[in-house]
Order: sequence, then structure tokens, then C-alpha cells
Amino acid sequence: LQATDKKLGRKPNAQRRFIVVEGLYKNLGTVAPLDKIVELKHKYHYRLILDESFSFGTLGTTGRGALEVFGKRPMYDAEIMTIALENSLGSIGGVTVGNEEVVDHQRLSGAGYCFSASAPPFTASAAIASLEIIESQPELVQRLQANVEYMYEQLDAKLTKKLVVTSDTRSPIVVLQLERESIYEAAIMNGTMQECLRRGVAVVATGQDSSSHMRTVLAPCIRMTVSTLHTKEDIDKAVETLVESAELVASKYPLEATAGDSTKAS
Repeated sequence: LQATDKKLGRKPNAQRRFIVVEGLYKNLGTVAPLDKIVELKHKYHYRLILDESFSFGTLGTTGRGALEVFGKRPMYDAEIMTIALENSLGSIGGVTVGNEEVVDHQRLSGAGYCFSASAPPFTASAAIASLEIIESQPELVQRLQANVEYMYEQLDAKLTKKLVVTSDTRSPIVVLQLERESIYEAAIMNGTMQECLRRGVAVVATGQDSSSHMRTVLAPCIRMTVSTLHTKEDIDKAVETLVESAELVASKYPLEATAGDSTKAS
């Protein structure tokens, strides 16, 4: 950081220096190490912009997100927080949380003020109602986190060596990848998804087609999402179906063929 600041001619007290992270990464299911990030932020005088879109309502004792998990304070440890309303709150749009200066800037520079494109009142009312439910029924977050814990326990007990869990065990977004790289990764993941769907379980498969527009190309994977409404029977069926489907599909491909073999062959 110091070398970059020197190269760019930044002064130690420069204000326009930001670290931008997600509390919970949608495509990876990993949780940002906010304890270390906040330490760096304070040490090098950066501001932290934290996207809690997928961590809000899922992480932390009361569902307040990644900041709550690490015991950090809004507006001090994270100057700006953004939250999409279409996830835990089941509405449309988003909110920004910050000090008065940040909120005023967002209000005066946002599309709603400049172009009269603000969210309809009913979507804001829906988000407020959802928030009130989460606050008044803390058992919803507790049940979700219990389901997440049970899901990872079952995966740990029943997964074969073909698939491995790569997401954080606190994450309701569960990500699995092949244990070994293979030129058939995308095909295996897509085939597993189709077989799971045929058996009545919907999972998401990501491959090169979904990563072509990204700056960083992600490895093909299977992604599942745990919810509060899932029962243990639902989770048992999902895990059993996933394991059996992955075994069936992977058996059709020579997993010893790695990506490196493809490069050599070409």
C-alpha cells in the first residue's frame, strides 16, 4: 500500500482512498476477513466500503452481517455500507448506510433525485416490513444458521473425494468444486446440475459461460443456497441427490485429465 501511494503521489492524509469488499461473496461463498481488513484500513488511513448485500440477514448473531460477525462498528470501521434489498429483505433496490455526509451525497446525487427514478413506495414498505419481521423474530436468523451448520455437517459426512466444499462454513451460499482440476470441470458441473434437477433438486452450475464477462475467471462449481424454511429432510435429500448425481456424472469422464494436459495437447 505504501509503495502504491508513493507511485501515485498520494499524501498520507489523502481522503479519496478506498478499500471495497463484500461481506459475503456471492460467487465464492467466502467471508471477507474484516478483522484484518479493518486493521489495515486504520493503519494506512483508508476508507472501507462494505457491500453487505448477501451477509445482511444471514451472518451475525442478529443477522446484521459481516460487521457484526467480527465485532466491528458501522461508520467507524466501515464508513460506507451498501445493502441490496432483493436478498434477505425480499424487495427491490438498495440502501447505503453511512454518516450524514455520505447519506446526503447519495440522496442528492442518486438517480431518484436527479432523474425522478426513485423506488416506488410499496417496495420501500415491503423492505421495512421484512426488516421488522427479522427484528421481531430473531429465531428466523438462528434457524437459518442452524440449517447452514447442518448442511455443512452432512456434506462433510457424505461427500466423496470427487467434490470438495470451498465456501466458508458460515455461509448460506454453499459452493463445491472438483477436488482435482480437469478439462471436463464445466461439463461435469453442468451434468450434475441437470441430473439433480431430474431428481427434483435445483442447484446452480457455473462454468466458463458465466465467467466470460468477469475480470477474474472463476473455476466451474456447484452452488446451493440454504434458507430458513428448509427442513433437515430437505437438506438430507439435497445432499444425497447431489452426491449421487456427481458420482454418476463424474464416472463418465476421465478425471485424471487436467487443464495442463489440454494445454500440452494443443
